[in-house]
Amino acid sequence: MTLPTSVAGFLAAVFLAAAALCVASLWRRRARHERAAAAAEANHVVMSVGMAAMVLPATMDLVPPVAGAVAFGLVGAVWGARLVVLRARDMPLGSSIGGDRCAAHPTHLLLSNAAMAVMYVAMVPSGGAMAGMGAGEHAGHGGGAGSSLALSAVSFGLAVYLILHTVLTVGAVVRSTSAVAVTAGGGGAASLGGGPVARVGRVVDTPAVQLGCQAVTGAGMALMLLLH
Repeated sequence: MTLPTSVAGFLAAVFLAAAALCVASLWRRRARHERAAAAAEANHVVMSVGMAAMVLPATMDLVPPVAGAVAFGLVGAVWGARLVVLRARDMPLGSSIGGDRCAAHPTHLLLSNAAMAVMYVAMVPSGGAMAGMGAGEHAGHGGGAGSSLALSAVSFGLAVYLILHTVLTVGAVVRSTSAVAVTAGGGGAASLGGGPVARVGRVVDTPAVQLGCQAVTGAGMALMLLLH
């Protein structure tokens, strides 16, 4: 995938910021995380770092495409298995859009990891069709028409899902921001106390920040899928 340098740098910065937010969130809530929630947060960190590396020409080859596709495919399969188990036990799944990134719905994690796997598959060099191309070229520029069409269809479907998820998340951000404004108007200023670290921690935990991060990274992932 080739993007203008400014766009690639902006996306990489956004993804790394998302990874930092996830790390901070995971650390702050380490004592009260369920295992699945902690795993979901760690998964977000890995995906964000992976996308940041993938979008920059200098780092896109750090992870072999086949290894990246297999790794994210396996992680997605684990979330898919968890989804099946939870449904079989009639356990509540909650909403795929909420104020806590750690509470990400298994379906969303499954599809997000599938998107990562698809992007790495698109980077796998094809065999004979690549013979006359430079070593730095990636799949998606050659290969069988059938496989390219199927990959494009899957990429498009995942991109549509991520765009819809982003739109709904933005709506949740607006609602959460409105709720915070109403609370502040009723005397919520007391929550501003504490030292700088405590204040930063409260900002990290704010639903608007958590959801805004999801919206931006989801939109970025959709863009990458559409440009592959």
